[in-house]
Amino acid sequence: MLNRFKLNKIMIHCALLTSVSVLTACGTGSADPKGQNNHNKDVEVIVLEEGQTVDDVLNPDDGGDEPDDGGDDTQVELTTDPANEGASLFIRSEDPNQNIAGFEFCCGGFDSYQEHGFTHATGDFVKLDGGFWGADVGGHIDERVFSSYGDGFDNDADTSAAQVGPGATGSIRSPEFTVENDYINFLVGGGSNGYGSANSTALTLVVDEQVVRQASGTNEHNNMNWQTWDVKEYQGKTAFVEFIDMHANDNSDSSLAYIVADQFRAADKAAVMPDSSTEVSTTASLTSSPDSAGMSAFVRQADLNKNIAGFEFCCGKYNTYQAHSFRATGDMIFLDGGWWAADVVNHVGDRVFSSRADGFEADGAALGWIGDSATGSLISPEFQIENNYLNFLIGGGTNAYHFEKATAVVLRVNGKIVRHASGNGEENKVDWQSWDVSSLIGETAVFEIIDQHDAAEDDGSLAFILVDEIRQADRAANQPSASSVVTSDVGHRQELVLDLGDPNPFYDNGEYYIYYLENYGFHSWAVAKTSDLLTSSFPQTVLPASGDAAKADQWIGSGSVIKAQDGSYHLFYTGHNQNLSPVETVMHATADDNTLTNWTPVEADTFTGSNGYSDYDFRDPLVFWNESESQYWMLITTRFDNKAAIGLYTSENLSSWTAQDPLYTEVSNLNLEVADYFELDGKPFIVYSDQRDNSRQVKYLTKDGDNWVTANNDALDGRAYYAARTAGAADERLLFGWVAHNFGRKDGNNPDWGGDLMIHQVKLNNGELAVELPEKIRTGLMQSMPVESVFTEGGATATANGFSLPAQSAVTLAASSVKNRWAFSVDSASANAEFGLLFRKPLEDDADKRAHLEVDAANNQATFYFAGDEDNQFNPVVTIPLDASTGIDFELIADPKAGVGALYINNTRALSFRLYEIADYEIGFYSQSDAININELSRYSK
Repeated sequence: MLNRFKLNKIMIHCALLTSVSVLTACGTGSADPKGQNNHNKDVEVIVLEEGQTVDDVLNPDDGGDEPDDGGDDTQVELTTDPANEGASLFIRSEDPNQNIAGFEFCCGGFDSYQEHGFTHATGDFVKLDGGFWGADVGGHIDERVFSSYGDGFDNDADTSAAQVGPGATGSIRSPEFTVENDYINFLVGGGSNGYGSANSTALTLVVDEQVVRQASGTNEHNNMNWQTWDVKEYQGKTAFVEFIDMHANDNSDSSLAYIVADQFRAADKAAVMPDSSTEVSTTASLTSSPDSAGMSAFVRQADLNKNIAGFEFCCGKYNTYQAHSFRATGDMIFLDGGWWAADVVNHVGDRVFSSRADGFEADGAALGWIGDSATGSLISPEFQIENNYLNFLIGGGTNAYHFEKATAVVLRVNGKIVRHASGNGEENKVDWQSWDVSSLIGETAVFEIIDQHDAAEDDGSLAFILVDEIRQADRAANQPSASSVVTSDVGHRQELVLDLGDPNPFYDNGEYYIYYLENYGFHSWAVAKTSDLLTSSFPQTVLPASGDAAKADQWIGSGSVIKAQDGSYHLFYTGHNQNLSPVETVMHATADDNTLTNWTPVEADTFTGSNGYSDYDFRDPLVFWNESESQYWMLITTRFDNKAAIGLYTSENLSSWTAQDPLYTEVSNLNLEVADYFELDGKPFIVYSDQRDNSRQVKYLTKDGDNWVTANNDALDGRAYYAARTAGAADERLLFGWVAHNFGRKDGNNPDWGGDLMIHQVKLNNGELAVELPEKIRTGLMQSMPVESVFTEGGATATANGFSLPAQSAVTLAASSVKNRWAFSVDSASANAEFGLLFRKPLEDDADKRAHLEVDAANNQATFYFAGDEDNQFNPVVTIPLDASTGIDFELIADPKAGVGALYINNTRALSFRLYEIADYEIGFYSQSDAININELSRYSK
């Protein structure tokens, strides 16, 4: 019989449990056969600790997915001869004696695998020329092995076999077979990224359309080891093996970027002890309270208690999401935080994310409901995956992430998409979905919400997405779908469009690493990589600012990355804290691995201005090896003797730095920012950005003896282009800068700090520095577009290769929503002709909006302006010698996604401009008082 004290405790804890809907072991109970109540018999009193859920009490196994010790208590019998144990796992129906499970076939040319009984080849795997000669692959059996980098052909007509290479990606399936034995033994090597990982290089066993086993290599180059799958539970079932390599050779992680395999055999003896890590769970233990199980997937840096993963914040008006640690693109920047969710079925808390909710302009003006036409993305803060499942509520459109008009969410690791989901097709309802992320524990990830559906046409999907309550937990809210695991190379990259602060590019092994300051928060460093200048890797934060008011790196600023003489990689950057003295410091970090995305600060190397240099303005370190001086140089934006200065420090070891006399000084109330040093054909140049409003342009210096001097016509672009630095090889030097945003991201408003990436190519022109359209962009945009007119005025007419425009006339071509390139020349009987590009947005009632890029040969300049705003001091202008009578060559790049463009003039100067609505504008030509001819006109897209 229980004493009173114990009974009281039971009553108290029953009350606690009842408050969370637990009814077991509390109440009046039922009578036992002897007529006595037994509801308190063997009762164990359990107190819920802070953060503990009822599921933790009722299901203490933490999800049922913990690895076991390798199987049941049955002793595993190992074979001493795995190469001959059992029989080939799968065969070729046309030739049962051919050892295709040992890959002893080749030389069939393009698509050899599918001709030998393998199926569903994707990507580069369709090129493979059968088994790869295995002489150099450790552990191989017989002559050939499977290799994802093996010999191949581009197509049926190709007769020159060559290795596809470690950059190859794709997948292929073995012939189907019936599981008849206890084990499957095989050799595997190469990359260690298993099934479900980013950059997967894996083998999977698929039964009943479920992946049930997986294996990968151990990062030993060209070496294989035996592995064994225990498959007793699947005997009698049909199965196949899938070979997966989704690792492009892009240094996005430190794992090998290929897979090799050999000799798949069905056997009743194991080659090695089966490893439980090869088992893939097909069912999840479910939680009864997904809204509280586990923890918020990510938090706000400035307020760890704010449930930003549940969108429980709002009312910051314009740019609210970025103020709460998200990265917003497109129309998402207008959203006013979480949307009031009273009418959304199944929502948790007061608010949810909606891609069509209330928005605001930068000046506080209400946009109201921004609607279905809104597009863009929202990227969460980075977080570490610590639990087996990611649970979230989702509703809205059903278009998957790889659709052109996607309404989806994805999980990214190392910038790669590893999980995905789309909405439920409901307008006012969200449902729980779960991702199994047990294979990703320990990885750093972001959760990306995507809405690319502009509602311009009905494709059967709702044109928006709803998301709520993103949580990590050790139990799933719903059974994870096998199709949510991404084993495809589609969608990982993006168009090269970057909303950024200062770019700090670095070139290495044919790849441009565009490091840049994030244009939100405390300006942490991020990177996106590109080789073609048209597409890039997904941006990743690589060096976060601390945000700590007591630390020198509360904010961080520009700097540079260098590969040292010993092959190590170093990053130098600016620490900025207005509340400390010194305000600005140079800081140093070193790379942790070959990805160049993980950096460790070297706190002991921090230093600031000395020997007459300011410690208030002391930033933008540009570090390079000066071959002629046999030492490292660091250029600094600073002040010296109350002048703007490009300072110089030198070092032998990249750790200790010695102040030298400045390279250049100028009387100025502001500074010469983000200086860059490079040589073209042995001639040195310094490029810098003039901070003064009346001359805010990217300019350059040349060497005159021992002195650096300003060049004639030293501005390379207009004032819309800023903070540019270079990177590249001897035959390709590129200038990376930003085209300034306008306040509120609205055409015609004054410029703001930061903008969208624009890239020029630098070259020598008669010994002087010049810029032109990068050759990679020129050759990457080669698909011809129509050049027929859609609007004319004043007598403009088409000619065989362009247009003829009498005085006071105009012509335009169709608007385009894709990145496009123009090439043309203009001549006139008048050397001083005034003409230009016309941007025309038709409106109702025959009205239109117009902008002009005016070329004034009489005054040797080009200017961009909106009609009626010709005298705005912020209109970009560039100066260049012009003579219309001899003809002027032009190239135009128009980028609707970024809302920017640039006109290249005589391959010498550029004029970059901001036009957010450029996708809605027809583009053409206009003349003023003199007639002009548009010659050799062509227009291209990708």
